[in-house]
Amino acid sequence: MTGNHPAKSGSGPDSGSGPGPDEERRAPTDEELDATPPLPLVVWAARCASYFLALGGIMLVSYAVYGFDTDPNSFPPGFRLNPLQALVNLVWGAAGTLIGFFRPRHATAFVLAFAAFYTVVAGFGTFEGSALGMQLGTSAKIFYWVVVAFAWAAGLNALLRRSDTD
Repeated sequence: MTGNHPAKSGSGPDSGSGPGPDEERRAPTDEELDATPPLPLVVWAARCASYFLALGGIMLVSYAVYGFDTDPNSFPPGFRLNPLQALVNLVWGAAGTLIGFFRPRHATAFVLAFAAFYTVVAGFGTFEGSALGMQLGTSAKIFYWVVVAFAWAAGLNALLRRSDTD
């Protein structure tokens, strides 16, 4: 064997089947990749919450720079969130991003909770004019209803598929 490393004897704690510290893991073959099951729709729905994380973060930084008393209508379309709405989006986006990328087994519960919360927000925004202190414009109301419809569809689909396999 070359170098300063002794040859492995095949027994002991370092004799696992994985690559050693100086070895690279081999790339999977096309057949192995084809055999890998795709991620469920609900996981991708949870990952879509990263949009809320980015939007909420951008808007909170904008308010920190321009002042929290800035009129939301001074921002471009798609960014006209008030600070409370930006914070709510940031929190839900952070939770969804963490669950979607690092804890996908909790994606169904997250997506259903997300759908329920934003149904309340969209409902109050549409019928009351204010959703939990957030003044929603027409485009925000439409956006939330579209997001809610997609979230309910993905979450309920995953829930029904889970109950079919039990």
